Amino acid sequence: MKLLLSLLCLLCLHLAAADRPNIVVILADDFGYGSTGAYGADPALVRTPHLDRLSREGRRFTDASTTSSVCSPTRYSLITGRYCWRTSEKSGVLGTFSPLHIETTRLNMASLLKKHGYSTAAIGKWHLGYGTADDSPQWRTDYTAELSPGPLDIGFDYHFGVPANHGDLTGIYVENRFVYGLRQGKIPAGMKVPGTDSDGPDFKTTYTPEDTESGRATILDLDAPRRVNERVMPLLTRKTADWIRQQKKDRPFFLYYTPVAVHNPVTPDKDLAGKSKAGPYGDWIHELDRSIGGVLAALDETGHAENTLILFTSDNGGVFKPERDMPQTDAFKAGLKVNGALRGGKHTVWQGGFKVPFIARWPGKIPANSVCDEMVSLADILATTAAIIGEKLPAAQQAAEDSHNILPALLGEQAAPARNHLIVHSSDGVYAIRKGPWKWVEGIPAAGIKRTRSDEFIPTLFDLEKDPAETKDISAQHPEVVQELSALLNQYRNGGYSRELPPLHETGQPKIATLPPLPGSPLLEAPLASLPDKPWAITRGTWKAEDKAVWGIQKGPKDAGATLRVPVTFTEGVLDYSIQFQGANRHSLRIEAGEEHHSFRIEISPSYIGLTKNPDPGQSKEQTVPLARKSLELQTGIWYPVRITFHGSEVTVQVNDTRITGTHTLLIEPKKALNFLVFGDRAGFKDVRLIQTQPQSKP
Repeated sequence: MKLLLSLLCLLCLHLAAADRPNIVVILADDFGYGSTGAYGADPALVRTPHLDRLSREGRRFTDASTTSSVCSPTRYSLITGRYCWRTSEKSGVLGTFSPLHIETTRLNMASLLKKHGYSTAAIGKWHLGYGTADDSPQWRTDYTAELSPGPLDIGFDYHFGVPANHGDLTGIYVENRFVYGLRQGKIPAGMKVPGTDSDGPDFKTTYTPEDTESGRATILDLDAPRRVNERVMPLLTRKTADWIRQQKKDRPFFLYYTPVAVHNPVTPDKDLAGKSKAGPYGDWIHELDRSIGGVLAALDETGHAENTLILFTSDNGGVFKPERDMPQTDAFKAGLKVNGALRGGKHTVWQGGFKVPFIARWPGKIPANSVCDEMVSLADILATTAAIIGEKLPAAQQAAEDSHNILPALLGEQAAPARNHLIVHSSDGVYAIRKGPWKWVEGIPAAGIKRTRSDEFIPTLFDLEKDPAETKDISAQHPEVVQELSALLNQYRNGGYSRELPPLHETGQPKIATLPPLPGSPLLEAPLASLPDKPWAITRGTWKAEDKAVWGIQKGPKDAGATLRVPVTFTEGVLDYSIQFQGANRHSLRIEAGEEHHSFRIEISPSYIGLTKNPDPGQSKEQTVPLARKSLELQTGIWYPVRITFHGSEVTVQVNDTRITGTHTLLIEPKKALNFLVFGDRAGFKDVRLIQTQPQSKP
């Protein structure tokens, strides 16, 4: 009887596995729309037989978009089904020392599939952070210690990867929770971190600044095997293929494979170097295609191919900066249109930054050699996966906020398009929204971004059906479209999700903290409804009085910040004022204290708050002492309260509802002057009030 039950259980597991396909997501790096044969690349310049095979045996999408024109935000969106700009990352990418950006409790591709019995692995470029940050400004990922939380804490069973970018300053790999082969560090007693015992062709002892993308980075000091740039892709391919070969037929698996190609530095292996007429960048594309071939071969050899859904795409468009001397420019001059006929590329708000190859293969399910013109987003992969395994998603307010089920489009079924709108976001934080043929570029960069890319920072409207290269702004001819798309963008952005249309009542103004009034007579009180009289003094920049506030404007990017100074002497007390950003990237309150020009500063930007001791006289500018720092989110055009409490060696800073506290011996010293500094276009101040308190005597 027990034997019969065991056989029945095995049979059920086998049937369940057959109903659930293996899922392999391959996310290339910086791979543009026109960089493969299936999307029109000239075969005389580059040859991509394995990607072309995927296209012949599967379905090629012609209107797939990333959520961002840079990598970390798109990777976050693919895994979580949520736009990354809903997090603290409003522009740019995560740093090498950033904490894990995905909450360990958030539904994601790995946790969803693991719940359904899948084996899961993340192999390749990670760039989503490790660890949990605290409020200390000195915090950063400690690569000498356990890298947790990380991929294994959000649902992956196995992880082998490059921490941030190809050519990053670590020069190492991470396997599971530790640096691969780490020999010295905060390793638990009795534990030996797995790694190679010899350099071999894939590793070396020394990693130099010349190995990095910039060619001048300071290398992280670690006692561990170092990457060989030309061998990163072959090693990742082998690790991926080996993991596939280890998977059993009676258990489905999910593989998130993220090659470092074709990100800079361009480092094809020696046997491919010099083969492409597009130069080293063409060879680098060949390296990526060969890696795809290695994955396909492993699936074929193990018999997994027939029950495996493969999705190939890229995290953003290709690098296109023809004014710069770089391998991509050489390839462009040779005739390779990295992003096809699209405008712009990586980093930009133009289509070349978002529109990417998207190929799906699932034998017997997805029609072979077919094409789909439906608009899809990489954020849709999570909702589609849930549909495949029969899992109902939580409410849109709770998870997969921006993910739509595109399974009918994958399968070639007749159905209404999954989405009629799409939001994209540039590296500078510029939003754009698509609906039907229209693309509306809002033209407003993230707070703190210097306004240097003027053509991207102008509101524009395009008809992508008639003008796919975005050559003609037609906003003046269609003001009603501009109004509709602007309102829709705000509704989705402020509502917290876009899988459904949020109610209008969820799109209100941000909550502003109400600080309790300060008792006592003020030592300093200035409403700043007009430019203040002496002892206040303008020492730098331009200051104007408008709308019952004073506004500082930095003269130029190379000038010091606009400065408004007021002498005032106190030791302990509470300072209140209100601040509003209108283009400035940050405000610094420099407080003179003690003797001999000592000072410390409180920095407030739309994205963070910080407390720092400034260098002492005679010290270099780099010799600052960070005391506290925390992220926050302030919107342009909103007045926010600021309260700074000075007590002994401790200072507490509150901006709206965010607080930090720092300590230093300088903070005990008598304060002599307040300097209000503005860096960037414009920031306003009003209602300055300082109440002096008596120092508490020590027992």
